[in-house]
Amino acid sequence: MFSLALYPSNLAIRRGVARLLSGVLIICAALSGRIAASAPADWFPDPPTLRHYVWSFQPCLGCVEYAAPPDWRRMAALAGLQTVRFIHSPDDNFGPAYSAAPDVIVLTPSALKLEACQLAFVIGHEIVHIAQRHFDEDANALSVYSGKPGDWTVLGEDAMQLSEGNFGLALRLSHLWQAQEQEADWVGALLAAQASGCSIESGALAYFRQEIEAGGGVAAAHAPSMERIRQLLPFTDSAKRLVELEPR
Repeated sequence: MFSLALYPSNLAIRRGVARLLSGVLIICAALSGRIAASAPADWFPDPPTLRHYVWSFQPCLGCVEYAAPPDWRRMAALAGLQTVRFIHSPDDNFGPAYSAAPDVIVLTPSALKLEACQLAFVIGHEIVHIAQRHFDEDANALSVYSGKPGDWTVLGEDAMQLSEGNFGLALRLSHLWQAQEQEADWVGALLAAQASGCSIESGALAYFRQEIEAGGGVAAAHAPSMERIRQLLPFTDSAKRLVELEPR
């Protein structure tokens, strides 16, 4: 549920501050550059091997830290992540939940009203976006499609700005965004299965069935909900095995 809409149009102040610190940021990116520190589950897919950008999350207006339950921390660990920051937003402007680079998941009031397994799927979905570095993947693709040299910036927000008002560029990336969403769906559903004991039926499918008209359209990041349900069905048995694998 990661969206380019999360990147506001006016980034001049942030970019100015970031550039003042760019020397430090470049060193940090070279030395670490990634959040993953613990070993992921054996079945969890490998992250892409592409450059790490530097990201600076700006707290949303009225947002506060949210204490994550153990199951969510367990999902992050299964994805190989040492740290995921959970934030609660007072409004639903960007949907029930979204991820923001480099390691933030923002939850809204509507997300916290979901049934437990539906919410577990939503959290798992956003964790996959972070673990699989979809932000870096987007920044890299936007740079390449815009004809930028490989070293033109270390700042992810700079790359994301390239898409603003450029429908043609968004159209070229729509296939990548839908592939990312598909990956986040099935891997997130499996995270919810192992960490929270949630079947695909009680988590992902129940969630999409209440949003059955959502998704689709030209240059859309999300496929229609019915298509996402169809793509998840082959993973039903795998999720059941993961539910049985984890003692509770």
